[in-house]
Amino acid sequence: MKRFIFQIVLLVLVTAFSGCTGKSSRPKLSGSPNVEVIQDMMDQPALKNQDYDPHTGEAASRLPPEGTVPKGYEPYKYKGDPQGAGANLKNPFQGKENQDVFSLGKAKYETYCMVCHGAKGGGDGPVAPKMALRPPTLNSDKVRGLSDGGIYHIITDGQGVMASYAYQLVEERDRWAIVSYVRSLQKQK
Repeated sequence: MKRFIFQIVLLVLVTAFSGCTGKSSRPKLSGSPNVEVIQDMMDQPALKNQDYDPHTGEAASRLPPEGTVPKGYEPYKYKGDPQGAGANLKNPFQGKENQDVFSLGKAKYETYCMVCHGAKGGGDGPVAPKMALRPPTLNSDKVRGLSDGGIYHIITDGQGVMASYAYQLVEERDRWAIVSYVRSLQKQK
């Protein structure tokens, strides 16, 4: 029995003094890995957006569930309705055009519109000769006859072979500034 008590005391002393290093009371960090009690907690699979999920075979970047809408997003209510847009949308800058609106409209026009419609809106942009269906001149009677809301609708929703620019020109202010700039180009002719 004495031997058993001696072994227990010795085990307790070895255990108690095994953590003491003699240099400091702070624990020493080693380069060895931690002991993994639950194996999957340390090595969780991480997927990059470009990868495929090995379990489902689908892309790792998931699309949001159908019907979800970003916070503060309002869908364009005249999608596919050019008559409704032309009749109901009013240019907030009409009659209030100033140098800031003109500069913004010119900058956005030169970035997004000029490559097809040309610097003066004549439909003679640098890519126009390469297009099967040439872009219309913005100085035509047809375009002049459109309301500001109609032009805004074409920029937002697209028309014919022209795609929507709503994703490039996210701010409504930018699209209305382009409408004002197009009207200023029409006055120059």
